[in-house]
Amino acid sequence: MEQLIYTLLAYINNSLNKDINYYIAKSLLEHIHKIESFSLDSVAEACNVAPSTINRFCKRIGFKNFSNLRNSVAIPMGASFHENEDSELNTQMFFKQLNENIEMIDNIPTSQIDQLANQIKKSRRIVILGFEKHQVQAMELQKKLFLLGKLCECDTNLFKQIDALSSLSDEDMIITISIQGNILSNQLPIIGKIKAARGKKLLITFSSELGHLEIFHEILQCGKIENSSVDSYTLLLLFDVLINRYQRLL
Repeated sequence: MEQLIYTLLAYINNSLNKDINYYIAKSLLEHIHKIESFSLDSVAEACNVAPSTINRFCKRIGFKNFSNLRNSVAIPMGASFHENEDSELNTQMFFKQLNENIEMIDNIPTSQIDQLANQIKKSRRIVILGFEKHQVQAMELQKKLFLLGKLCECDTNLFKQIDALSSLSDEDMIITISIQGNILSNQLPIIGKIKAARGKKLLITFSSELGHLEIFHEILQCGKIENSSVDSYTLLLLFDVLINRYQRLL
C-alpha cells in the first residue's frame, strides 16, 4: 500500500493539468483503505468514470490493470519479512542496530565494492530505482556520482522509473534499492520490468531471503532486516564506501 500511496501522490504533485487522471488518482487516495475490497465496477463508480478508464489509468502508472493494482494494496504498510513489534527505538538500540549494519558493510569484500565501482564507471546509462522513503537516499547517490562526473537517472515517480527500463541496453546498469523486498513482490509490476530490462542489475537490500532472485547479477546485503529502523543512515554509509572506491578509478 505504501508504494501505491507514494505513486498516487507523485502523480498528483507532478500533474500540470487537473485532467481525468488527476481526479482518478485523487479519488483512489481518498478511498485507499477500501481499494482492497473494491471491484472494477465499484471503483469506477467511486471515481465517476468508466471501468475501461480505470484500467487505462492503472496501466499509466505501471500496473497491468486494476486487479493488479488492488493486489498490491494487500502488502501492508511498513511490512517486512520479519516484523519488529517493538516500534520504539531508543538511543542505545539505535546505535546497536547501526553498529551491526556498519559491521556488515565492513565485511563486504573490497573486491566486490571495486567490481561495482568499475561497473558504474563503464556503464553508459545508470538508472537508480529507490522506492518509498528510500527515494531520498537514491537521489543522494545520484548527486554524489554527478559531482564525480557520472550523471545517473533517478526519477521519483514509480511509473516513470518503470518506463526508463524499457530503453536500456547491455551497456547500461540498474541499481535497485529495496531494503525489505516488498517492492519486488510478484503482485507489483516492477519485478517483471526489471527482469525484462537489459543491462547489469544490482540489488541493495537488508533481506537475506532475496538471494533466490536470479534476475539480479549482484545482490548486496548491507544490513540486517531487523535493523530496518536505521536503513536510511546505513544506505548513506554504504554509498560513502562505494563513492570512496569509485574515486580511486578517476
